[in-house]
This record gives sequence, structure tokens and C-alpha cells, in this order.
Amino acid sequence: MMNGCHSSSCLATARKATMFPSRTVVFAVGLGLAAACIGTSPSPSQPTDGTPVRPGVPQSLATGHRSPMALAVSPDGHRVLTANHTSDSVSLVDLRSRSRISECRCGRGPVDVVWLDDRTAVASLMHDDALAVLEVREMQIHLQRVIPVGDEPRGLAVVSPGVVWVALCGEDRIACVELARGTVQQKVAVGGHPRAVAVSADKRWLVTCCTTPGEVLVHDASDQGRIVDRHEIFDTAFNVGAPTILPDGSAFVVPSLVNRTFTVTADHIGKGWVMDNRLNRFPLPRGEPNEQRQLGLDIRGDAAGDVHAVAVSRRSDWMAVTCAGSHEVLLLNRKQIPWPPSDPGDVLLPELEADEQSFFRIELGGRPLDVEFVDEHTLLIANYLHDSLQLVDIAGRKLVQSIHVGGPKTPDAVQRGAAIFYDADRSHHSWFSCHSCHTDGHTSGQIWDTVNDDSVDTFKLTPTLRGVTQTGPWTWHGWQTSLSHAMHKSVTDTLNGSQSLSPRETRDLLAFLQSLQPPTSPHRTPTGGLTPSAQRGQRLFHGRSGCAACHPPPHFTSPQTYDVGLGSFRDVFEGYNPPSLRGLHARRRFLHDGRATQLEQVLLRHHRPERLGGEPLSSQDRRDLIAYLQSL
Repeated sequence: MMNGCHSSSCLATARKATMFPSRTVVFAVGLGLAAACIGTSPSPSQPTDGTPVRPGVPQSLATGHRSPMALAVSPDGHRVLTANHTSDSVSLVDLRSRSRISECRCGRGPVDVVWLDDRTAVASLMHDDALAVLEVREMQIHLQRVIPVGDEPRGLAVVSPGVVWVALCGEDRIACVELARGTVQQKVAVGGHPRAVAVSADKRWLVTCCTTPGEVLVHDASDQGRIVDRHEIFDTAFNVGAPTILPDGSAFVVPSLVNRTFTVTADHIGKGWVMDNRLNRFPLPRGEPNEQRQLGLDIRGDAAGDVHAVAVSRRSDWMAVTCAGSHEVLLLNRKQIPWPPSDPGDVLLPELEADEQSFFRIELGGRPLDVEFVDEHTLLIANYLHDSLQLVDIAGRKLVQSIHVGGPKTPDAVQRGAAIFYDADRSHHSWFSCHSCHTDGHTSGQIWDTVNDDSVDTFKLTPTLRGVTQTGPWTWHGWQTSLSHAMHKSVTDTLNGSQSLSPRETRDLLAFLQSLQPPTSPHRTPTGGLTPSAQRGQRLFHGRSGCAACHPPPHFTSPQTYDVGLGSFRDVFEGYNPPSLRGLHARRRFLHDGRATQLEQVLLRHHRPERLGGEPLSSQDRRDLIAYLQSL
């Protein structure tokens, strides 16, 4: 697999193999698949005792793993908060003693956290559709209030001490929240699945990053979030990460992955023709005049898997980029980056790769996500799989300390499976992981031409893995009757890694997949019932539309395959297995090749009931049926 690579790349790969000796492979693209606060020394399981397993939340919650997704350094620079996604908590760390000093249960699925001032902070609660307002006093965290904001809140940006903007990933909107009143002042429609927002130092410009498709928007924060610029990152960009705005306010930088659309083979993967990891730079209004620029971050033979977040030092020239899949942070001297004026190519620019003073990599292990500069010499990184904050010495080019934020020392099967799922080093030359395509166990919304179905030029939409262990058979054609075998097939034919899964790794990965369940739909009533429109749609679904024939409950799929007239003459297998309709509201592309971006398109153009054994539907019928589908 390594034949023909440069000697420096081979050495880099050997370096990773030393730190991560188990270089087995996992499947990804080809699988059709009331608050309690804790004092200084809580037991690892205390924040999660008695918490039931919930839809959309990995079952590792019961083990007490914290899984920090985001961090925030206090304005005085002495304390740090972490948003602990799987323990429903926020931890407080003292940077002077370098220890966790408090933890507070705040609500379900924290994703981001920001300070308003030295005593007050806000966390986004993805699974509660709300924000948690927190107060820190006497070195303890206290939950003050919870503010409902909308479906699946993620990234946060503070525009004033009492006002924050939040990305509502489930609604394709951002919301302005006035904290004193506890109300949403307005919402602004953006692109598909917004996950991150950032605000300029002067609080004038707000940046929103959307991922389905990949695009960024610039808003005038002083004018009710009015959109002033809209940039498509790349027509196949996805998994758009957390942005940073340059200190001079001239531009912002955002990481993303790019689907290169070539057939998924070892040769194409190694050349960077399947998936790239990039930085993208865009001007802010009245900033630098340059248009969008892109910089490839991968090195041939040793790629930068799953680029996630970027941060810039305010007092030096360093830019830090976390690579969650390849377990590292990249450091670049931003003043020395020769941003290409056009396509950046397949890999990192040779002049940067050769300049060790302007570009280098630091191994971290685990899954490094959020990153901030503590000072011009020190980075702080939230490591999801290590339940820790990591301090990195830039001058010494090394990890100097890990600060445990809570959780057990020994991972259980679900956590071990998550480590496999998020590990890009298990693919050919570390280009991508299972997560790259099945983002956090869901879907990236991308289509890929894998060889898993024994055909070429038959692009398939990455399916969600939520509920995958309950919805066999697997693959779009339904020819895999064993999920374990489907995983191994994808390992050998799609990720093209060096070896297959061991029996224990197979069990661990299955345990992780078992933990992934569809979320509760926001389109139901406050009591969890169906709206009147959805009730009418339910009758249509089980009646004259004919939908239930192929999508019967409880999982709204069947073990059969059907020819619905959407296939290709290149297909080797006949017919398609109907996908589960559970959690349909959380998807933005539909049908096996993603040709539809709205359910209305499915019912009007590609999947008309009267062509599939049902009866014609009126406009009102379609609205009611869609209301029911979105409630599942």
C-alpha cells in the first residue's frame, strides 16, 4: 500500500503506527447503513446515575463518559468550561491548578459553551432544544435557567453580554436569543444543517457555517442578522467545521471536507481524489478584497483526517487546526501561507510541507475537537474520546498535560467502538473515517461511488446509521444479510485499510452502532402526539398512498427489495431495499442517489404513489403525508 510514496510520508505514517499500533480498518462509505451540581471530587458515574437511554443519545451516557465537544476559556484566562456531550454536564477546570474543580448537570446533549462574563456562561443543549444559562460562583457551577430556542441548537456566538446567536441545525436557521427575558427575538433562515457560528471582534459581523450543502453566510449582526454575503465553499464540500475570524477582521477561515467524486479505490484515495481536508478563507465586508481561497491540508501517504476546528492566536502568527480523525493538531504560520488563487490541488503545498518553521503536526491521540489559544505559546484542546482537556506547548511542539474532566478511566464496549468509528488512521493513508461520511453516526448528505455494490458510476447517498442494527438487510440493494459481514466488506472494499476488524473490534463497533437511535421529532405536539395534519397523513400512509406496503412500522422499512424505476443500467443487483423512515425530518437529501432535496420532490417527481400501487394525492394530501413523515 505504501509503494511509491515519498520517504518523509512513509516516516510520518510509521510515526502514527507507533502511537496507534492497531491499524485495523472500519467501515464507512459503503455501508447502507432538573439539574444536580457536583463538587470538587465527584465519582465518575454521579452525573449520570439513573439516567435512561434516550433516542438520539449514545448509550455510553450510562457509563459516565464526558465526551467534551467544546471548551471556553474565561475572560480572565484562569478557568475553562467544557460542554460534555454524553454526560449532560458542563465541567469547570482551573488552569492554575490544572484540575477539574466542579461539574454541573445542565441538560441533554451539550454541544457548545461560551462565557458572557467572568461569572456567567451559556451552553447549547442539542437534545433539549434549549440553552442553559450557568453561573459560576465560589468555584462551583450553578444552573440558573433553561431557555427553549428551537430544534437541535449547536454553535453559539455572543454579540453582547445579554444576547447570543445560536445555530439551529434541525431548523436550518439561526436564532437571536435575549437572555434576560429568556426569549428568541428572531430567527433567520440559512442553509442546510447550520452547525457553527462566529462573531467578529467588533461584534458587527456574524458568520454561519452550513454543511448540507457546504456554504458560509455573513450576517450584519447590527441589522437583525441580515444576510450580506453568501459563499458556496465548494459544490461538494461537507462536514463544515468551526470557523475563526482573523484578528484584523478582514477575513475568516473555516475547515471543511471536500468530496472529489472519484470512484472509491485505493489508488484514488491515496491521490486525494476521493476526499480532501481543506481550509477555506473568505473576506468579510470591507475587509480584504480577495475572493475565496482554499488550502489543502493532506500530505500524500499521511493525510489529515477529519479536519474539525481552527483557531488563531491574537498575539502571534500561529493558526491551529484540529484533525479529529488523525488525532492531531496542525500548526501553520498564517503569515507564511501562500493561499492558492485557484484550485489548491490534492495535497498540502510542497513549500509548506518542506518548511518546518511554518508547518508542523503534533500527535494528541483520541478525538481532538475544539481548540483555543491560552496564550501565544499554549493551546488548549477538548479531546472527546479521552474525556480531557489537552495543553499543548507550541514552542516545544508537544503535548505537555491532559486534564481529566470526569468519567471512567477504562472505556466500555460502546466507547471502544466509538474510538474505531472516529479513527481515520484505520483507512488507507488516514484520509477519512466512518464518521467522515456517516457524520456522528448520521449522514453527511454526500453521494459516493463505492465498489461495495460491485459496480462503477452508480453513486449512492450515505445513509444514516441511526437505528441501523434494527433495519436489515443492509446496503441500498439489501444484499447484505449480516451487519458484521457488511462492516467487513466495507472495510476491505471501501476504506482500503491494511487489515480487517478483529472479533473484539467487531463486537465493539456493533455496540456503538446499537447506541445510535433516531431522535425525537420536533414536529410532534408538546405531549409527543401527532398534529391534526399528521393524523390525516397517517391515515394516508397506511391507506390509499400505498406507502406502508414497503415501509411498514415499527421501523418503517422491510426486508424486501423493490424496483421503483429509479435504478441504473450499471446496477449489478436488482431493486432497492426501502430505507427506514424513522428520523426522516433530520435528512436533507432523499432516495438512493440523493436526487431529491425535498420530500415534496419525492412525492411529485420521483416516487409518485400512483406509480407505485397507490392512488393520486391532492396538494393537501401531500402536505398531510409529509407532516406525518416528518413526525416519525
